[in-house]
Amino acid sequence: MRSLLLFPVALTVACSAPVDPGSPAANPDTKVLIVGAGVAGLTAARVLHDAGVDVTVIEARDRVGGRTWTNPVGDATVDMGAAWLHGTVQNPVADFADAHGVDVVPDNMPWDHVYDEASGQSFGDAAWTAMEDAVDKFTSALPDLRAALGPNASVADGRDRWIADEGLAGKDARFAAYGIDQYLVELEYAGPVDLTSLAWVWREESLKGGDAFPVGGYAGVVDALADGLDIVLEHPVTVVRQDADGVEIEAAGETFTGSQVLVTVPVGVLKAGTLTFDPPLSDARQAAIDRLDTANLEKVVLTWDTRWWDGSLTFVDKDGDGTFPEFYDVSSLAGAPTLVGLYGGRFARKVQADWTDAQIVQGAVDTLSAAFDRAVPAPTASFVTHWTNDPFARGSYVYLPVGATRADIDALAEPDGRVGFAGEGTLFDYYGNVHAASLSGLREAHRLGVGNPSTPGLKGW
Repeated sequence: MRSLLLFPVALTVACSAPVDPGSPAANPDTKVLIVGAGVAGLTAARVLHDAGVDVTVIEARDRVGGRTWTNPVGDATVDMGAAWLHGTVQNPVADFADAHGVDVVPDNMPWDHVYDEASGQSFGDAAWTAMEDAVDKFTSALPDLRAALGPNASVADGRDRWIADEGLAGKDARFAAYGIDQYLVELEYAGPVDLTSLAWVWREESLKGGDAFPVGGYAGVVDALADGLDIVLEHPVTVVRQDADGVEIEAAGETFTGSQVLVTVPVGVLKAGTLTFDPPLSDARQAAIDRLDTANLEKVVLTWDTRWWDGSLTFVDKDGDGTFPEFYDVSSLAGAPTLVGLYGGRFARKVQADWTDAQIVQGAVDTLSAAFDRAVPAPTASFVTHWTNDPFARGSYVYLPVGATRADIDALAEPDGRVGFAGEGTLFDYYGNVHAASLSGLREAHRLGVGNPSTPGLKGW
């Protein structure tokens, strides 16, 4: 249900020249260092490289892709981070995938079960309708709620006011709260509903084309972006230094020099302070980083030899804490009987802080057993993500907590001398999405002088 502005139109370039005269990209002595081999860094590197610019990508992990990561789990293949293309029209990721032979398929996963833990009952279309109606009415009421509650209100504050105003109680209130808390916030923006800013939620419009999956996962897109690039793996960058003569990067005991650097690390890494800048970041930029926060969307992947269930599951827990709220049946995509438990916000922060992997898997299985009213067989294979605790991610993606504003994300996009910044957390209109990362990489390639990318699938972007 996440919606997105039609910002790609603003990035479409009418220029016929591939490189702007007098720009860094036109200078044969230009050497661009890119920190991070996620989609933002790889997109910028791909476009700059294809324009003839000398580029080196320096990556902390032992793989490329960043928060896109396609991984085997038993006989299945599953995206552990980003999985969807949210809109396929005017989306550079979709265009690039098409140009490189990566098929995409619509998200037509069946949703057959809504289980209400408090009543111990399963519901069908009526529950879906109730939750969707609640979200539609709540989002329509947002202007009035913002005016009534002020700029320091959370979505939870707005939800409580709206449910009271509507006079909802019992099951109706539970379903409404689930729709607002999970569909709207903790499974989308992924921040805790009691911390997410009411003032800034649901400020975007959607790309056309609907949600879709890249066949085989995002690996096909990532591998095509990375093909032939100079990428140095297992080198966490600790220092970014600039002066009048150029830039210098320290990573894993090595020093890399260039003329420009593009920093594409997640906002969570910038917040952690493990990457230092010389000279330091401005007080204004640091204040923006401090006000922003990273969301927490996690997965528990479970596979079996036999598909013993039918369809995906919505689980409405009795306490409203967001306990394992959704299980996606991705069997047709993964190549084996597979459920992906998706959870975020408050529950994700609790689980990632306190639970072992075994406890997470068992908790997911227990939830399935309750919802399907049967003993669920032990999975043949499982995998648990830890984006929240990953030192190179520090969360899933950026969100706006109470006190943060659009201006904070906009501030992160501003270059600082020879240092540029990219990543999904630097593009307000699309933050939290893969196409935000791609568009930010394109933005920085344009800024360095690539007027009209020659990369197949990205021409005209």
